Amino acid sequence: MNAAVTLVAAALAVAPMAGSTRTDAYAAGPYTVTVTRVDPVDVGSAIGFAVTVEPADGAGVVAIALPGPGTPARPARAAVAPGGRAGAYEVTATFPVRGAWVLAIDVAGRAGRGRAAVPVTAAAPGAIPIWLGWTIGLSPLIGVAAFLAVQVRSARRLRLVRRGNAS
Repeated sequence: MNAAVTLVAAALAVAPMAGSTRTDAYAAGPYTVTVTRVDPVDVGSAIGFAVTVEPADGAGVVAIALPGPGTPARPARAAVAPGGRAGAYEVTATFPVRGAWVLAIDVAGRAGRGRAAVPVTAAAPGAIPIWLGWTIGLSPLIGVAAFLAVQVRSARRLRLVRRGNAS
């Protein structure tokens, strides 16, 4: 029984790791644009991208979400807010349909202009939360553990009865 409880607890601990966070660097002309994001993103939700521009010498950032090949949609706006330090920005975009998207980040500053093309996959959210799926999937182990506990108790009783009859 303890093993089943331990397995369920382990599954619940692993569940938050479902949406992986990734950080990638892209060349945008004379700039290097580093983007931290969740992959894949949920359709229809406002998604935040942490963007860092190097060198940060007064560079400005503009972003737009462009549908990729085979994605039947129109470009979507992306809001850009300055981050807490020079060269840091928070880009928020919403991807209205499932499919391949490109977050185009245009950078302009003293060093020149450039565009970083960040590939994004927009996927529909799961039908049930991941932690609930793991819990349901591992629930038969509780029954197996209970069955084994009953069998062990029965075997102990039989041994005690056999010892009593032998003496």
